[in-house]
Amino acid sequence: MSSERVRVGICSWVDPALIEDGSFYPKKSMTAEARLRWYARFFDTVEVNASYYAIPAARNALLWAERTPPGFLFNIKAYALMTGHHPRPETLPAELQLLLPRHPRLTRRGEVAADAFSSEALDQTFRLFREAIDPLARAGKLGYVLFQLAPWVRFDHARLDYLASLPARLPGCALAVEFRDRSWLPDHVDETLRALRAAGLAHVIVDAPATPNAVPYVPELTARTAVFRLHGRNAEGWLRQLRGEAPAVREKYDYLYAESELRALQPDVEAAAAESERVFISFNNNNRAYPVQNALMMKRILLLHGGPRNGPPYPPTLGAPRQSRGAPRQPPARDIATGDLFE
Repeated sequence: MSSERVRVGICSWVDPALIEDGSFYPKKSMTAEARLRWYARFFDTVEVNASYYAIPAARNALLWAERTPPGFLFNIKAYALMTGHHPRPETLPAELQLLLPRHPRLTRRGEVAADAFSSEALDQTFRLFREAIDPLARAGKLGYVLFQLAPWVRFDHARLDYLASLPARLPGCALAVEFRDRSWLPDHVDETLRALRAAGLAHVIVDAPATPNAVPYVPELTARTAVFRLHGRNAEGWLRQLRGEAPAVREKYDYLYAESELRALQPDVEAAAAESERVFISFNNNNRAYPVQNALMMKRILLLHGGPRNGPPYPPTLGAPRQSRGAPRQPPARDIATGDLFE
């Protein structure tokens, strides 16, 4: 299988649990530049998670492009306000602060409520975000922009219209949408997928544990780009969050896939590769070095090589991917929950 068509990576190369684990990076204390360069020796794509919390400076995107080899692609998570989330006040650019009412409504967590922003503010948000990622696009290193909708964003026609507007707001970008409420899938699956296809938006195929609010695993393609996001299957961690216990990210995603579980996904990946121009597989089981171990395991299963320059297949500090060491698992299920709620 061509590594140009199928790319495997993780959802954050600076995840604290990964750095603290110490088995992937050669040193725990490394510069941002050295860490990214090391990561790019083994993978040809990565997701930028920090852009969800704050719109990055264009200077950062320029440095990312400069610090990675030709062919490396960054997948950028859309800023919170663009996906129905409530942004933190300290993350708001000055341009958006000027467009807020004098006393905007705050959530119980102190975030600015999404409905406090005018349509003008939302337009400004997209303009700023587009400028921030432009260096990656110009360098040919922008994979897709991920719109991971807030779990309280439910299906309705206003939301469909918003999704249809995204290509015009970010022209020239590959866009992917991840749903996290059953009102989309399965309740309105046909209408939802039809809307994505009409707009040219990629439906994110999610693997996660079966929980009561589960959004089903739907391996349907809706655009020329196919996206798989694997969140692990630690059902207890997700249920704790549903019970309001607020587990830490590393507790919720404490899961190492067994090789048999990844092999079970292989037919869908191969089918996607046959029908689309690019396939991205991103591991979001963020505890310890689990995402790296599983990403390397998936590359081996798919017979993919190292990074953009065919670097070494495995980091010497980590070794070849191992079978699951007993992280919590549920039997493989086709009706599974959608993405991380607050990552």
